[in-house]
Amino acid sequence: MQFNDLINEAVETIHSNERKRVILAKGLAFLREEDLSKKNLPEVRESQFIRPCPALVGDVKVVGVDSGFCVKSLHSVDVVLVRCVGVCFSFENGSLVSAEYEPSFFQFPKPFLFGASILDLHELEQSKSLIRLREEISMAREMIEKKKPDFCLLDGSLIPQYADKPPKDSGLTSEYHRLLDAFRSLYETAEKFDCELVGCVEDSRGNRFRSILSQSLLPAFSRELNELEAVSDSVLLNYLLNRFERSFAFSYTKKVAEHPILNDLAPWGERIFACYLKPSALDRPLRVEFLSSKKRSLSEQADRVACTVAGLSSLHREYAYPSVLIEADMRAKLTPEEIDLVFNKIRDKLSRNVALQLRRNSRPF
Repeated sequence: MQFNDLINEAVETIHSNERKRVILAKGLAFLREEDLSKKNLPEVRESQFIRPCPALVGDVKVVGVDSGFCVKSLHSVDVVLVRCVGVCFSFENGSLVSAEYEPSFFQFPKPFLFGASILDLHELEQSKSLIRLREEISMAREMIEKKKPDFCLLDGSLIPQYADKPPKDSGLTSEYHRLLDAFRSLYETAEKFDCELVGCVEDSRGNRFRSILSQSLLPAFSRELNELEAVSDSVLLNYLLNRFERSFAFSYTKKVAEHPILNDLAPWGERIFACYLKPSALDRPLRVEFLSSKKRSLSEQADRVACTVAGLSSLHREYAYPSVLIEADMRAKLTPEEIDLVFNKIRDKLSRNVALQLRRNSRPF
């Protein structure tokens, strides 16, 4: 097959999928008019399929936390560099009046060293993720304690991911349990200071919402749509949500006891919820996760979270993401010059007999 034929086939496949998704969205449109509470479905906790979430920031203080990281593999050691940054935006009547940073001055990335003989490549990737997450979670807890914000936003999920959990016989097991302790401490701190803890997933590939539709909600209305199995939540909801609308909120998983991560976070696993919202008509829906509150109903809390995140994420019509997290990301990024500087400082203090560079990085030709 010629190159142009391959391109044309790919374009036609994409167009075909788009047409199918439009038809699928039309098949689900009836749910907008239904009172879902009448069906008494355990996995559907709200009465409306789609709810409005107007952009309302108001008089609030919002914290965002993110990190920059890099792994540099050397002959006898692997170096993981991490810089974590906390940003605090204060708003009055929806307008930004002040911005604070933690640390308040420029900070070089923090190095973590691993003996190359101890970790294989897979474990090295896991260790990088575990360290980065622990640094972020610790920073988020410190920011809540110091700034006492109304909202604390994390870049990513509110729980570790499957890939972060090492096998039981791994040398990283203790590091994983330290991370779990950090998450529990963060949840406790957020609840103590009445702070809405929110995770913003930039590019979600989740299918929990779709699963609830196909396995619970549609059967309750004697409907079936086989095409649902071929789409992810964010793809489907891109056709269902209008700007400043959100989906109903749902629990992170159907059975917490069977979830390998949430089960480790007991009893907090039962309180992790999520929904999708669309802050911009030209960008895809954003998945937001939050820790359910004992002071508010699920709908009240989901509305509060969604409206604030929508207000923070609607500054650019083609990129819908909270401004406080964009700022944290920009401040936390590592530059090549910083990476080289840290590495060179380490090398300068070592004996010349210590071999550092990998062979593939030290060719004389």
